Amino acid sequence: MKNLFIAFFTVSIVCSSAQVKTGASYKDYFQEGSYLLLEDNFSLAKDNFESAYRIDSSSANINYMMGIVTLKTPNHKENAEYYLAKAVKHISKTYKSDTYTEKAAPPLAHYYYAKALHLNGKFDEAIAEFNEFGKHVSQKDKDWKKMLDHEKEMAVYAKEKVAAPINIQITNLGDSINTQYPEYSPVISADERMLIYTTRRPNTVGGGKDIDGMYYEDVVVAYKDDEGRWSSPKSLSPNVNSSGHEASINLTPDGQTLIVYKGIGDKDGNIYYSTFDGKDWSTLKEFGSDVNTKHWESHACLNADQTVLFFSSNRPGGYGGKDIYRCIKLPNGKWSKALNMGPTINTEYDEDGAFIHPDGKTFFFASNGHKSIGGYDIMFAILNEDNKFTDVENLGYPINTTDDDVFYIASPDGKRGYLSSAREGGFGDKDIYMVSIPEAKEKPLALFKGQIIPAEGEKLPEDLTIIVKDKKTGEVIGTYRPKIVNGTFSTILPPGREYNFSYQAPPGEEFYNEDVFVSNDLTYNEIKREVNLEPVKLLGKIKSKNSKILLNAIVLNNSRTKKSVSNSKLVLAEAGGSEQNFTSNEKGQCNNIELQPDKKYTLVAENEGKKSAVANINTSGLKSGRVINQILYLDGSSAKTQKDMLLNVVVKNQKTKQKYNNAQVTVTDADGNKTDYTTNEKGEVNGIELAPDTKYTVSAIVDGNASENIVVTTGKSGKLYAKTLLIGDDKIGNEPAQLSANQYAFYFKYNKNDNDESEQQWTTFINKVVELSNRKQGVTINILASASKVPTRTFKKNSILARSRAKNLQDKIKLAIEQKGVDAKKVHFVKKSIVAGPRYRGDLDLGREKYEKHQFVKANAR
Repeated sequence: MKNLFIAFFTVSIVCSSAQVKTGASYKDYFQEGSYLLLEDNFSLAKDNFESAYRIDSSSANINYMMGIVTLKTPNHKENAEYYLAKAVKHISKTYKSDTYTEKAAPPLAHYYYAKALHLNGKFDEAIAEFNEFGKHVSQKDKDWKKMLDHEKEMAVYAKEKVAAPINIQITNLGDSINTQYPEYSPVISADERMLIYTTRRPNTVGGGKDIDGMYYEDVVVAYKDDEGRWSSPKSLSPNVNSSGHEASINLTPDGQTLIVYKGIGDKDGNIYYSTFDGKDWSTLKEFGSDVNTKHWESHACLNADQTVLFFSSNRPGGYGGKDIYRCIKLPNGKWSKALNMGPTINTEYDEDGAFIHPDGKTFFFASNGHKSIGGYDIMFAILNEDNKFTDVENLGYPINTTDDDVFYIASPDGKRGYLSSAREGGFGDKDIYMVSIPEAKEKPLALFKGQIIPAEGEKLPEDLTIIVKDKKTGEVIGTYRPKIVNGTFSTILPPGREYNFSYQAPPGEEFYNEDVFVSNDLTYNEIKREVNLEPVKLLGKIKSKNSKILLNAIVLNNSRTKKSVSNSKLVLAEAGGSEQNFTSNEKGQCNNIELQPDKKYTLVAENEGKKSAVANINTSGLKSGRVINQILYLDGSSAKTQKDMLLNVVVKNQKTKQKYNNAQVTVTDADGNKTDYTTNEKGEVNGIELAPDTKYTVSAIVDGNASENIVVTTGKSGKLYAKTLLIGDDKIGNEPAQLSANQYAFYFKYNKNDNDESEQQWTTFINKVVELSNRKQGVTINILASASKVPTRTFKKNSILARSRAKNLQDKIKLAIEQKGVDAKKVHFVKKSIVAGPRYRGDLDLGREKYEKHQFVKANAR
């Protein structure tokens, strides 16, 4: 994506000049390469500079240009050191940028040479070159001084980390996944049997190539068989892939919601999502709210239950560069307004590539602002008991390298990760690798891995559905579709709850049912289930071979902490019949006790004088295969729902008493278990269920500002608790100042002169001009257009580009108001065009922001 992600997403730029013909002169190749470099078209720029280099390789300038484009293209970046070592031998302070007759290199060559040395692991030499470049930087140039300090800090940190590599194993996923072409941005289902990733191969949809000669991006999918072998990838779906750029970003653990980055012409792209119905993926959909903007939204992820969306954006108002933002799903199913994640995660530089682990606590992301080995590194932070992220840590070498490392996802148990990288021994460009981390602690969560297996010789029936509910509340946790390819499905189950799985065939006919309990034990737990089907052709309907009625019992200490109790005696008694005795295992469980249909049973447990309440089990009317789960609490309480204890919360401003919608409310019980809620449009969260005899802590956060903690202690009987949380900052929620209706401003990318008429600001401005024209005899519109001092070839001179921007805006205003019935002749235009900003120093990629703020048009109507 853009500059630092050029290996992943290529910006398409339409050039106005013709391609340089074979056999052209050194001048032609050099000038064409220089303009392509300004347009970020590094691959074609490299082709032209290589042609010029073959004609004359003697000057420091051509070696300087070769060094830059070699650093900027994905293959063989290590060769940049060779060219830049030659370039720094002839430095001129009076260097003329983009001039083919120039023989010397600019002082900036020291900077790029240092970057090349850093990339190749020569950290001490890199620091020396950064210091050499620093001699050419004015003491008044604080931006460059800060950048150099940051680069040298990275070199020192890289030297430390590379000298102490972590114990991991990195494995290439092989030639069924990787090719000589780029493969990157892998996402994987929780059971690690479905891999979706992005590739740029000749067989992409349409087979078209971008301007740099590389094929357009497509999203592909591969499946792992029972022997652990990956299939060859196939195009994901015509609903996702087009003849343009589409790239995989993230996948929810159940493998049913895919987030996709889609490039939009020559503009910055946005993020979308697609859902899986067991057979195919849906067309791309937007998240809504203010997730996508006119700015650059490059990456996103969802948490396990899909209630929190994290995404990166370079929109104004952040801490600098790209920041990571968060949206909460509201009770009405829509997304809240985006909230910046704050200075613990975001820096004045760039953050991207967010991935929240299914445990809901471990947050991975990429940053070039936190301590980095080089460029972007994979970082992580942990959500602590106060619902705040801990200090950010680097994932370490060799997961992170001296180059950019951006996209990383972790397996549910935390023992493996998947990433894309250009490493020695690969198949060509970027390849996809699996990282094994033997010393990593397992994550405390439960992964349910299900598979429906058809009868021998038959295919899996279509449109099967698995509906998972919270057994206590009846709330639907998720609806899942097994993959037609292999019948698998997976989901993450939060601990301390009991679930019911209903396996259904169309039109909602249940063919299997089971209860599943997930304990509070702080260990990783995989629950594997196989449901074998009878031959559909023989029976004419879908039926499970698992036709027995089985009882799984678990003994827990009490209904609050829910700790398992081993070596407990269980007595199962059939009404009017015999008794059976069992003993719970080390996990407090007795599994696969066979029950008879149309019978009534009682079940009780005891241990060291403590006894559970009697549980009644009735198998009357059970037609399909069934697994019944029964919890027995040794404190004598019943597993049935207690009388409701509810909490209502309202979040207000401490000074103004204004209520805050979209505030995050966190309820924490005595064991540290946290549940997050989001206030509605009235600033309220109502009907939070509480347990008896439990102490809770309640807090709220709005835009990074936290309330004081409030303690709620419940009794034994039902009660409604009401609490108000006060936030101390009365500036929260204030939007940055907006232009008035009679004002308009638009900032351009390099070499552009066309504003975006789809923006709301444009519509508001045009409507205001129409309104003024209808109530005044004469309207004057003052237009100011500016171009920076970065060279332009399309308009030959920067002053011409500035005048073109002013004229183009005037023409668009005239056309827009005439379409609304206004005589444009009655509107008087006053145009002014300027060339502004600092002198161009050949550093567009490093100083883009300081140049682009002088590339604009502004209008004022009166």
